[in-house]
Amino acid sequence: MLDSTLREGEQSAGVNFNPEQRLRIAVALDEFGVDFIEVGHPAVSQDVMEGIRAIASQGLKANLLAHSRAMKRDIDLVLDTEVDWIGIFLCVSNSCLQKRFNITLEQALERIENTVLYAKDHGLKVRLTPEDTTRTEWQNLERVLRLAKEINVDRVSVADTSGSAHPLYFYELVRRVVDFGIPTNLHCHNDLGLALANAIMGIEAGATLVDATINGIGERTGIVDLAQISTILYHHYGVRRYRLDMLYELSQLIQEITGIRVQNNYPIVGRNAFIHKAGLHVSAVIKDPLFYEFLPAELFGRKREIYLDKYAGKDSIRFYLRQTGIEDDKLAEKLLGLLKTSQEPFTVERLFEEARKMRGIE
Repeated sequence: MLDSTLREGEQSAGVNFNPEQRLRIAVALDEFGVDFIEVGHPAVSQDVMEGIRAIASQGLKANLLAHSRAMKRDIDLVLDTEVDWIGIFLCVSNSCLQKRFNITLEQALERIENTVLYAKDHGLKVRLTPEDTTRTEWQNLERVLRLAKEINVDRVSVADTSGSAHPLYFYELVRRVVDFGIPTNLHCHNDLGLALANAIMGIEAGATLVDATINGIGERTGIVDLAQISTILYHHYGVRRYRLDMLYELSQLIQEITGIRVQNNYPIVGRNAFIHKAGLHVSAVIKDPLFYEFLPAELFGRKREIYLDKYAGKDSIRFYLRQTGIEDDKLAEKLLGLLKTSQEPFTVERLFEEARKMRGIE
């Protein structure tokens, strides 16, 4: 797994990390266990460069990769950061070649060859991304991939830059890329809400690395969410090397730094992810959380909560009374009756207050 919070994530509107924040995020990601950290694009600004250098000096376990256009001056900046990996990108679709760059495919291939060899000659490992891969003509991609194989590119990346690819199409495209025998990355945007689905299909097609960000932040609607993809790798693919108990902490860290809050019903790290409300659900969860939690809250560093309102059952009341050592069915029934008729929010604090009043009367 490659985390791109420090590069793709910083492209979210309103998000700018200072060097100290970059270092704090990188250290936390390294502790979580990501395989790669995409530390940023040093050509963006001096503070990005400073942040990357600070990260590179820490001796982190993760591979560090810096972003670069297919330009020697960008590569020179990456070399100054002392990271080991560079991610070189260039769009080779006919539309981009003609309208953005005003060059031919042959000229684009020459630029790719020159910059990749320049980076490799200076000791960098190279990931090559034909930007907007999913909308690029196959004959153009095939030329790029054949060249990448010839010049020993270390990894290639399939990028759904517009976030519009259908998962079945994405699977077939990734399978064809994987057939070239170059380790394959996935970079899936979420414009249609399909980033995670496409990442899964790409894994099934043989890709070995998925780009993600904490809370899924990134350009426009972002990319694959770190919590979701790492949990899928754990639950469906048996990958055990990431510290899932840090996911909530990482999410809170990025919310604190960026001010971008995740919605309450967001998977894994959202406020409601491990809150149970309906009485029937609560009764089952008390017996065994796995009846309504596919993985237990504790695995993610979360606490299971029971929500109190008119949907509650007696077991919802018992759940909280037992936390104070009270086993009293009559008291639970009285409290449930009060809760069902209450016109005001029924917090846990109020539950305990009402319980104390009732026990005092008795």
